[in-house]
Amino acid sequence: MIYKLLFSLAFFSPYNAYYNLEKISCPKWLPGTDEILPENMTLAPALELQNTMRCYCQVVKVKERSCINAGVPTNLCKQRTKDWVRDNITLQSQSNNGGFMKLPKRNLILNEN
Repeated sequence: MIYKLLFSLAFFSPYNAYYNLEKISCPKWLPGTDEILPENMTLAPALELQNTMRCYCQVVKVKERSCINAGVPTNLCKQRTKDWVRDNITLQSQSNNGGFMKLPKRNLILNEN
């Protein structure tokens, strides 16, 4: 019995443990269509951003609403959405020095009158 509990704690996140909610995942669509992007193709960064925003609007928010309508506590449904946003939309820091990014050096031209 204890092994089953440990197994479920190890492989399920808090919102999955009791309500059987799967982690939200989205396909990558071909731009401007409803066709799925073949696995050997990649999108340009701007198209990747459009795809991510389309996923948020058409998949993530719809799953959040259906989760709430299914009687799952609202805070769990919203936390699942926040987890998706954190993993897919939040800007990641490019440095490891306490969150501070080194700014590029710029030349200043001063006009003397």
